[in-house]
Amino acid sequence: MISVIVPIYNVSLYLEQCIQSICSQTYQDLEIILVDDGSTDNCLEICEAYRQKDPRIKVIHQPNGGLVSARQTGIQAATGEFVGYVDGDDWTEPDMYEQMYQAITGHSVDVVMCGRYENTGSAQRPVYHGVDAGMYDRKRLLREVYPQMVTQTPFFQWGIFPNVWDKLFRREKLLKFQMQVDRRITVGEDAACVYPYLLHAMGIYVLRECLYHYRQIPSSMVKRREAETIERERFRTLYRTVYQQTEKDRPIFDFSDQWKKYMLFLLIPRADCIYSGFAGLNYLFPFPRVMRGSKIVLYCAGTYGQRLYSFLKSTRFCEVVLWVDRNYTHLRHEGLPVESPDQLSRISGYDAIVVANMFGRSREALYQDLIKKYPAEKVHLIDESLIFSEETAKALDLFM
Repeated sequence: MISVIVPIYNVSLYLEQCIQSICSQTYQDLEIILVDDGSTDNCLEICEAYRQKDPRIKVIHQPNGGLVSARQTGIQAATGEFVGYVDGDDWTEPDMYEQMYQAITGHSVDVVMCGRYENTGSAQRPVYHGVDAGMYDRKRLLREVYPQMVTQTPFFQWGIFPNVWDKLFRREKLLKFQMQVDRRITVGEDAACVYPYLLHAMGIYVLRECLYHYRQIPSSMVKRREAETIERERFRTLYRTVYQQTEKDRPIFDFSDQWKKYMLFLLIPRADCIYSGFAGLNYLFPFPRVMRGSKIVLYCAGTYGQRLYSFLKSTRFCEVVLWVDRNYTHLRHEGLPVESPDQLSRISGYDAIVVANMFGRSREALYQDLIKKYPAEKVHLIDESLIFSEETAKALDLFM
């Protein structure tokens, strides 16, 4: 009944935990499709060993074509009525597919989604979709979900997460949307499939439970820098292909403005490679009051913080005198020079505290906490008016 597709590329360190978590599901009527996308480690050997032990497993080996290619290969091979995805370095709760199967069949909806745990080393935190749990028929989708499907207020706050792996889909309906994703896309490929699918869903069901474990690895692809021409072309492809789909779907619901905000959410942390003239600015984008050459404390070491730190250290645009994050213990184990936020009170001589956080509510909470202890004029958040300005749109050269 359910085909579980696992795209795999050089994740041998985590792969056994991933496969075992699927094989051990309380719901047993599974077809498990392991797509080895040209791994150069021993992933293929691990896949074959599990295939020998479990007749539900199919192993496909192909030359490296990227995540989109592996997912497309998997769904073309799938025979289940429903399709789910698990990334090769993640894992699932034992009853994930039992709960999802009961919801998708019991409520006759086109997709079921659940919460997730974000796992960073030994630390784990639950994360939920931005819409309430429960069943949404077509009327409720149009009224309550689509207006906040991608992002809510403030910038940026998720509505429904774009990931494919926290959802269960109807294969027949998903096939079209998965196959139309451009294989050149390496960031945002989930969103390019999921949001168009949701616009055509007759009903969805949101589970409150966290059933998926998303492993956060500091060296993951989203934190790496590519050449400017490569990154710009990939994001241009992502924006334009999905925007063309939004134009076709406008009679259903116009989410083109949400799509632009989503693109900005992806692009701002990558401004060093995407923003034309970035190196010539006299301020640190998008912090217009943090001037070139400033001595700064960088607060946060997530995806954005890591990328910004790397840029600042390599260019010396600003001098980072301290880098802090609440999750500093694990990040230090991963080799990042991150300190406890308590260290901030022990230093002086800095010009600015730069909060590298893209999420509106947590960003504001951090700000309120910081200005209780430090001068407000030294605490800098991303400037939303600058992000949404015509100047930024021209510099990104994607929306023109």
